[in-house]
Amino acid sequence: MNTTSTHEIVGVIEPGEVEQLTLRVKVIGSGVSFVTRPKDLYTKEWLPCFSAEDVAYIAFLNAASYGDGNVSIKHFPRKKHRLTESVVLITILFVCFLMMSNMTAFRISEVTLPWRILGQVATIQFPAALILFPATFAFSTILTEVYGFHVSRLVIWGGLAANSLLVLGVWLVSLLPTSPVWAAHTGISVKAYEGLFSGYVRTFFASSIAYFFSEFLNSTLLAKLKVSNHGKRLSHRILKSTGLAVSLDSTLFCSILFWGVLSGKEILAIIAVQIAVKFTYELALLPFVIKVSSHLKKRDQIDYYDVNTIFNPFSLAE
Repeated sequence: MNTTSTHEIVGVIEPGEVEQLTLRVKVIGSGVSFVTRPKDLYTKEWLPCFSAEDVAYIAFLNAASYGDGNVSIKHFPRKKHRLTESVVLITILFVCFLMMSNMTAFRISEVTLPWRILGQVATIQFPAALILFPATFAFSTILTEVYGFHVSRLVIWGGLAANSLLVLGVWLVSLLPTSPVWAAHTGISVKAYEGLFSGYVRTFFASSIAYFFSEFLNSTLLAKLKVSNHGKRLSHRILKSTGLAVSLDSTLFCSILFWGVLSGKEILAIIAVQIAVKFTYELALLPFVIKVSSHLKKRDQIDYYDVNTIFNPFSLAE
């Protein structure tokens, strides 16, 4: 990449959305971006501002838009390969934290606070997964901010698929007969194992619904805010998208998981604690998310803007 370049192409808006093909260009080192036509950049004044790769894209798109029709936009190679080694690593961490959260969510923990409320010992109750699950939002936020909604959508679906396979595998293993010798030595009965499995299945059902809606809300809102804010106000964008996402996740998850198990008052209390703790958690992780995002943008030379993205969770198109 040309280290002296001052601008870069971050998005292509194809015909259909506008009258003719246009490019979104970002000023490197700032949050400023603008939209223009390829032919306006295909000049001796503008071309030196771009890397050799971007110059090739500008030339290709200019030929496709204003040539004799021999060059088709359908053959335009999509800018930047976004499934990098960093994406693979973050995906592995994302799925690990998601599965650990689901395996611990059915257990309710209680912590005694070091002060009293109205003369009574103050305690809070929360699912054990509260210690692990908020990290998944940090990972999906990094993926969306750096690599775009298309990559985070693949990872979100991948996490759901991995979780489903885990439930299926545990269920199949639970059908095998238990060794009496093993049961006698470990003290674990068949009923205890079945109870653990049934609790996990209910957790999986509740978490899958909450996970689906909250993760896609977080990624979609973050990607749209990035475009509307021209890449600026990263902290504000992350807190806004994540804050709404954790609120939705906590409400759906606790309502589904504990309905009929705990009273309505207890469920509301757990929801409130979850939202407060998760938001505090995300606030604490904010410097980490910003630093990692900045590092990956430089390392992989990618800072994707979802200019013309289809935000349908079920769509395979970009």
